Amino acid sequence: MSIPEHPAFFDVQFQNSSFFRSIFETAIDGIIIIDQSGRIQMINASAEALFGYRDGELIGTNVSGLMPEPHKHQHDGYIRNYLETGVKKIIGIGREVLGLRKDGSLFPIRLAVSNFTLDGQAFFTGVVHDLSAQKEAERNLWYLNKNLEKMVDSRTGQLRESLNQLNAINRNLEFEIQQRAIAEDKLKEREQELVDAVERERSLHLLKSRFISVASHEFRTPLANILSSLSLIDRYYADEHIDKRNKHIQKIKNNIHYLNGILNEFLSLTRIEEGQFTLKVEPFSLREFIRELVEDFNYLKKSGQSLHFEVEDSEGTYLISTDKTCVRHILSNLISNAIKYSGDHADIRVHLSFANERFVIDVVDNGIGIPEEEQKFIFDIFYRASNVLNIQGTGLGLNIVRKYLDVISGTLVFKSRENEGTHLRIKLPVHVEKS
Repeated sequence: MSIPEHPAFFDVQFQNSSFFRSIFETAIDGIIIIDQSGRIQMINASAEALFGYRDGELIGTNVSGLMPEPHKHQHDGYIRNYLETGVKKIIGIGREVLGLRKDGSLFPIRLAVSNFTLDGQAFFTGVVHDLSAQKEAERNLWYLNKNLEKMVDSRTGQLRESLNQLNAINRNLEFEIQQRAIAEDKLKEREQELVDAVERERSLHLLKSRFISVASHEFRTPLANILSSLSLIDRYYADEHIDKRNKHIQKIKNNIHYLNGILNEFLSLTRIEEGQFTLKVEPFSLREFIRELVEDFNYLKKSGQSLHFEVEDSEGTYLISTDKTCVRHILSNLISNAIKYSGDHADIRVHLSFANERFVIDVVDNGIGIPEEEQKFIFDIFYRASNVLNIQGTGLGLNIVRKYLDVISGTLVFKSRENEGTHLRIKLPVHVEKS
């Protein structure tokens, strides 16, 4: 043990204590005791071995010789600062630092510093624990972790590449499936188009056949009346027969108007069925449009009938963007039917309003009405109710109305009671998009 023979500051009995010597010399960690000047007063064998010195070689030397820069030149200042201020910056706090061996090599240590006073003199004890093995293990662990991270990154990259390849294969497969589905859809569409074309051709053929049958009947009577009136007009050449002549002229006009209506109905139906009808969307005032239409029909109503147009909001603009021709065909047919199937003194009312973002047009009459059991058939082509068979008509009108409403996204509902009248309600959107 490197203990001076007659140290200046230690009690001889305490020095020679076998108990103290046993602990001091057998400690695994290095123990160094220095005075307030930083000189080593005692050092155990473990400390000497750590720093590479022989027995007693460090006694009396400054402990800063065991430290690398910058701590080497600052160490005495640490002790002086503590002695002057009493502020502990290192004492009582363990920390990791580097130790300087005799051969100049550095090694990691954990240093714990404590202090004590003996005979009025301050002394400091440093316990030094070699961290070389721990640091080597930490370095090995760090390298191991780095290698593991590289392996993980490598495997992750390989996995990512495999996933990318799999995704590419899936995308190609999905594309092929989509292309096949598109091709199948197009094939189905084409098949449906052919089926629709055949069905449409069959319907048109049936339509034309039925029209010829209806027309042969409906044209015969008006044409016979026209010929009869023309023959009678020749007899009424004198001025006193002017009333009779005008009566027959009016009958001719009425029959020509009727025949023209039949032809227009058939032409309209044919254009829609053959897909030749193109929407012409334009903005216009629905209120003024209906007002003018009602004024025109006032010249065609029966004797004694009254035809009124009412607007819920007289200040409203009622601006609509749709196909004016479609609206004209729809309303003309409904008003014409109200006139045709109402008596001579019937009251017919056309009402315009706006609700739930749609224009609402009501056509109300107190005519012969529609039998309840036949109301589900009235939109079928060529269908005519049993109570109108003695009145001229083709059974095309309401069927065409429904088709025109479909074209401009409109709807039609009705209520009717036989011999009490019919109430038809049309709803039209404010704006129709071209298809």
